[in-house]
Amino acid sequence: MVPNVPLVLAGYLAQAAGAVLMAVVLQAFHRHYRRDFLRHWAWSWWGFALYLGGGTVALLLAPHMEASALPRVLASSISLAGGYCQLGLVLFGAYEVATGRTVRPRRVRQALAVLAALALASVLCTIPVPADIRFLVRVSLRSILAAVAFLVASRLVLRGMRPLGVGRRLLGLALLFYGLEYVHYSVISILSATTGARFGHLPLMSLVDLVLQGALGLGMAIRLLEEERKQLLAASEQIEHLAYHDALTGLPNRNLFIDHLRLALALAAREGRMVVVLFLDLDRFKMINDSLGHASGDELLRTVADRLRAGLRLGDTVARLGGDEFTVLLPVVGDEGDAVRVAEKLLDRIRQPLMLQGREIVVTGSIGVSRFPHDGSVPEELVKKADVAMYQAKQQGRNGFEVYLPDMDAGALDRLSLENDLRRALANDELCLYYQPILESSTGKIEAVEALLRWRHPERGLMLPGDFLWIAEQSGLSNPIDFWALRTACREVCSWIQEGAQVRVTVNLSARPFQQPDLIEKVQNVLEETGLPASHLELEITETLAMQNAEVSLGVLLALKDLGVQIAIDDFGTGYSSLSYLRTFPIDTLKIDGSFVRSLNVGDVHAEIPAAMIALAHSLDIRVVGEGVEEEVQWLILREQGCDEVQGFLFSRPLPADECRALLLRQTFGQEQPESERVVAAG
Repeated sequence: MVPNVPLVLAGYLAQAAGAVLMAVVLQAFHRHYRRDFLRHWAWSWWGFALYLGGGTVALLLAPHMEASALPRVLASSISLAGGYCQLGLVLFGAYEVATGRTVRPRRVRQALAVLAALALASVLCTIPVPADIRFLVRVSLRSILAAVAFLVASRLVLRGMRPLGVGRRLLGLALLFYGLEYVHYSVISILSATTGARFGHLPLMSLVDLVLQGALGLGMAIRLLEEERKQLLAASEQIEHLAYHDALTGLPNRNLFIDHLRLALALAAREGRMVVVLFLDLDRFKMINDSLGHASGDELLRTVADRLRAGLRLGDTVARLGGDEFTVLLPVVGDEGDAVRVAEKLLDRIRQPLMLQGREIVVTGSIGVSRFPHDGSVPEELVKKADVAMYQAKQQGRNGFEVYLPDMDAGALDRLSLENDLRRALANDELCLYYQPILESSTGKIEAVEALLRWRHPERGLMLPGDFLWIAEQSGLSNPIDFWALRTACREVCSWIQEGAQVRVTVNLSARPFQQPDLIEKVQNVLEETGLPASHLELEITETLAMQNAEVSLGVLLALKDLGVQIAIDDFGTGYSSLSYLRTFPIDTLKIDGSFVRSLNVGDVHAEIPAAMIALAHSLDIRVVGEGVEEEVQWLILREQGCDEVQGFLFSRPLPADECRALLLRQTFGQEQPESERVVAAG
């Protein structure tokens, strides 16, 4: 059946050597570049080498053994299994090149097992048949399958992802011609088996096979290099993009914003028009990030970025500088009024409710505005002055904007100086606590004291919390300051109790420590360290803080109650004022906000609100404290309404620790003033 056997065997061996060489090269490429199609194509060359090697052995054994002899069966089985698996692996590699998707290894193994089984079956089933039929089934069937496989692979490669490179064109054409050659082999083998015709050119076709084999290998190598170059270019573009854009939001970063601003200033200077820079900072973003987690914080930043983009014109630029800070460039502005309207529009967009973790959240922002040429002509200077104006907006109550004025610079320097001083205040023992008595409403007896923070500044004198706590919140100092206040209050009041005073101490907890996961452990450590009985400590949080994440707050409050600590809700009436959370939360004390107490001297109609709060709290067995009592009529009305305790300047201003201690000890040992005299003296 095979003319000129020595020449055919020489061609087989030459092609097998070439196949082994290509397999080794592609496997080396795969180890370096980790491309799945390289592995499949490398193993396809190994399969082709087995096909040629097994075929060579089978041809050598044919004159000396029967078809059923085990060596011939093994040689033929190995040859066909390698040939069939080669076709499957070529198709897998072509599919991955065309689509960019990886074929699962399990599917590859399953397909190869089926192909190997098919090869074995074709060998075993054709052992007893005549040689012509055996040749037709084994060789012709494989040639037909090879023609189909290579033509399909050629189509996949040439019609895959665009554009086509040199490597893909060469590879696709080589696969096409290889498929056509196997069509030629299929026709010849069928004619040879059916008619007995002999074709003398077949041994010479090995040279064509070697050329096509080389073209395939070259196409595979060039395709790899082209893909590697494409990925390098994509990586370079990505790196360049990241150098000028924020990875989280996709907005321009500081570098690109400054470039845009520099170009806008040059054009504006030439055309004599105004350029405006807006500096935006989200209000209390740290609180949201800490309470809901960084993933929710990132989602919030992306949402804000989208809202800012949607609220600007085509030629405007919005950038994220970092954290929760954004800048906006308005390169074409008619007058200052246009800038103000844009700022108001952006603030309105930001404050629209959004859903985070199934909760509706409202976030606000503060904006500072600077203008060219009024406030500067250098990009960095305009950004800095917009930043200064933004801090001024925060000091004015947040959720607003401020246009830069020259005298704001002094405030910015003062703020920076104050922040540096505050960082040294803890180490230099400049912080101290004052205590304001909380009296039983009916008897005037001091039942508790509220610890209030003060700062003995070496140059500015005694500073109140409102003068510096906002800086502590922005600079990350609120957490250590709050726990210093808690530890100091527990230590001082514990010493007073040991001297005979009977009093509880109320300490305010701000958002930062309340949201710390180790709050319970720290409170327990403070109680153990200072020796203060837990029942004498009352931790005070605002109702707004308690309701920001009600489920988490409930867990924290229950854990604090397990320690024996009392819980007070401050500023009641100014936030949610929800009956449901009063029933659910383990609250001991409700503090009516001073704004309601101060209205009691206006008329009876204003007394209805505190009366309703007191009745509500008492129905739930909650103690009520009236804050901010400054006039005797307010005290009398609260007492008549059943308010349990009162606090305010009518009775006593906040006192230094020594004075408060002395007052408590005088009360304990029967030296306190009568009620009426105390009110007059304190007032």
